[in-house]
Amino acid sequence: MRNLLNFIKTTIIGGFLVLLPVVAALVLIAIAVNGVISVIAPLTSKLPIKTVGGYAAVTFLAVLLILGFCFLAGLLVQLRLGRLLQTWLEGKVLQRLPGYTMIKNLTHQVIGREGTEFAPALVDLYGSEVRVIGLIIEELEDGRLTIFVPLSPTSTLGQVYILPAARVERLKAHFLPVVNSLTQWGMESKKLF
Repeated sequence: MRNLLNFIKTTIIGGFLVLLPVVAALVLIAIAVNGVISVIAPLTSKLPIKTVGGYAAVTFLAVLLILGFCFLAGLLVQLRLGRLLQTWLEGKVLQRLPGYTMIKNLTHQVIGREGTEFAPALVDLYGSEVRVIGLIIEELEDGRLTIFVPLSPTSTLGQVYILPAARVERLKAHFLPVVNSLTQWGMESKKLF
């Protein structure tokens, strides 16, 4: 009975941790769209939008405005002043937020941008013939590696190990196919080798 309760508790917590970033992103998008709609409401009040199509058009316009702001922010970051502002903001504010660095690095991995490499690897945890899929997080000064071994199918949860480099075999696969395979209980793992 106790094992069943632990299983249920662990599964609920794992599901919560998987859904939390998705729900947070959806809530932030909804808040942004509603905020833009309220800003453009005086302009759209003069338009005949009392129909479902009219409301859809206003929502579409709000989404376009948000995408435009994202484009402008991306453009600003490409300029020298924007890079300086981004570096200052990250150093003084964002890096103090829990999870910011991890989310930033994961986002860079997904979009294929240079940055912290989470190199996929086959890891020999116990000196046996059994291997697990892990991600090389960093190399320590003494040559050992920090390895994150994700749980399947919830690849954001797992264990961190410090191992000698001899027990870690780097894979030629990219980050995203590895995570996709893990979230599918190992399906498509043949693409990793």
